[in-house]
This record gives sequence, C-alpha cells and structure tokens, in this order.
Amino acid sequence: YLLSRAETACPVLAYPAMAFVRSIRRCAEKVPDVFMQFGLEQQFRFVSHPGVMAVSKILEMRTIAQMRASFTQENIEEMKKFDPELARKAQIAYDNKLPVNFQQLELIEDILPRLLEEKKQLAGAREQVSKLPVGGPYELPKSADVSACRPIPVQKDIQGTLMELPEAKYPGMTAQVVPGIAKVQQIAGAGSSTAPAKK
Repeated sequence: YLLSRAETACPVLAYPAMAFVRSIRRCAEKVPDVFMQFGLEQQFRFVSHPGVMAVSKILEMRTIAQMRASFTQENIEEMKKFDPELARKAQIAYDNKLPVNFQQLELIEDILPRLLEEKKQLAGAREQVSKLPVGGPYELPKSADVSACRPIPVQKDIQGTLMELPEAKYPGMTAQVVPGIAKVQQIAGAGSSTAPAKK
C-alpha cells in the first residue's frame, strides 16, 4: 500500500520506498553464521557454520591434530615409479586400511601394531560417542580406551608426535635440540617396565 501511494503521488518517492521495502525483506532473511578463513600459507575464505570453524581451527593446530591420508592402489602404483621402498610401505598401510602421514609411513613396519590397536580403539570410541544423548554432556566416556592413540594430551612419550621420526633416525638428538624433552623421556621411562638409563 505504501509503495503504490508513493508511486501515484510522486514517481521520485517510489525509489526510496521500494529500497526500504526490499531492505526490510532482506533483514528478515537468515544471516550467514561465520565468515571463515582457512589455511596458514594459502588462505581461503568462506561462510560457514560455527562448528565448521571450530573443527577447522583444531585441524590447523599441528600439536593437536595431524593430517593423515588413505592411499589408493593408483597412488601406490605412481609411487613405484620414483620410490619403490616408499611404495612398499604405502602398500602396508593400504592393506591394513590405515590412514597415515608421511612420518608414520617412514616407520610403519615398527609402529604397525600400535597403529592397528589405535584404529581399533578409535572405532570403539566413535561408537560410544555416537550414543551420547543430544544436548550433552559431550565428554569422552570413561570406559573408552584410547591408550594406543597418539598424539593425545596426556601422553608421556613422543610416539605420534613430530619428534618420533627424528628420535628413531637419530637417537638422543631430540633431547639435545628440544629443551625439556629429556625430562619427558625420563618420566616415560620411569612409567614403563624398563628403567631409564642412569647418567
């Protein structure tokens, strides 16, 4: 009614009235939740749900989560062209249906039992978490066993961390480079069945 009265009274007034009506209509629409920026080196921005933002930020924190890839047989065949040894290790991961990163791939023959146990424990934890009631509390059930999962916040060793590969290749080198890691290794050694070497 307002728009038709403005058009008949003065054609010039029709435009502000029309803009006002459209802006009210636009205010009634749902506003996007979050303007998201993803990536450290190659940034890319998009609009998304706040939950997506939280997960994306967690994935960027390299000390909390590590990216892992699942190989396909085509990937492995391409690897054979330039590195047969790496392709052999990738085949082990593929045969056991394990997602791995390249540090784990380097040590896969040594850490395969732990990775298989971790896969089993994560499957059990996912099943228990999926049964949590809607609305929370969203906490990991106390019955969930994640002792083989690495990295985790309460671990006292360097398995699954960025220091695992350097320590395997150059034993003792990480204790010299990273302050405090020797103390962590001593604590881990004290908790295991073998006592740490005395200096």
